[in-house]
Amino acid sequence: MDGIDVILFDLDNTLYHPASGLLEAGDETITRFISERLKIPWERANQMRVRTWREYGATARGMEVEHGIPQREFFAGSIEQVCVEEYIGPQPELRAMLQSLPQRLYVFTNAPCVYAARTLQALDIADLISGVFDIETTGGLPKPECGCYDQVLEEMGVPAERIALLEDTEANLTPAADLGMVTIKVGPPPPSGDHLYLEDLLDLPKLLRDRAAG
Repeated sequence: MDGIDVILFDLDNTLYHPASGLLEAGDETITRFISERLKIPWERANQMRVRTWREYGATARGMEVEHGIPQREFFAGSIEQVCVEEYIGPQPELRAMLQSLPQRLYVFTNAPCVYAARTLQALDIADLISGVFDIETTGGLPKPECGCYDQVLEEMGVPAERIALLEDTEANLTPAADLGMVTIKVGPPPPSGDHLYLEDLLDLPKLLRDRAAG
C-alpha cells in the first residue's frame, strides 16, 4: 500500500478524551450566546444549536446563514469564552505517541483558530503540529462541506491518498474518503462505513504499521 505522508487530526473529542467535558462546556457557552443574542429561552436556543450543527456542520455557519450573525462575532461571544485549561491539561502519553509518528501532523477542525490554539497549548502538543486548518482559514466552510476539504488539499499540495484523516464524527470522514484519503474513525461506536477504526487514539502507530504491512 502507498505510504501516508500527512496525518490530519480533528480537534474536539479526537485529540482529547470526550470524558473531559470540554465539548459540553463549549456547547453550553454557544447555547448561552444564542439565547442572549436572539433573546429566546435557553431550551429553544439549545434546540437551535443542535439543529444548526446537524444541518450546517457547524452552529456558527447556521447562525450566519439564518440570522446574519458573523462567524467571528459568534466565536468571540461563545466558544472563545471557555476556559479550556479547566478541562484539559498536558497529556504525556499523547505527546509521546505523536512524537513517534514520522508523518507531518496537522489539525483540521470546525473550531475557530483562537480556540484551537489554546486547546493544543493546553494539551502541550502545539509544537508538534505543523499547521491548523480551522473554520476561519477555510472561509467559514465547515466539515462535512466538500469545499473545505478541497481547500485543505490545495494548500498542502499532497495527494489525497497520502493523507490520513482522523475524526470522532463519521459524517466528516465521508467526503475525505470520496477524495481518496485514508479515513479513521476515533472512539466508539465503530464506523458503519468503510473507514478504519481506532477505539483509542494512542493505538494509532500500531494501526498504521498494520496497514502498511497489508
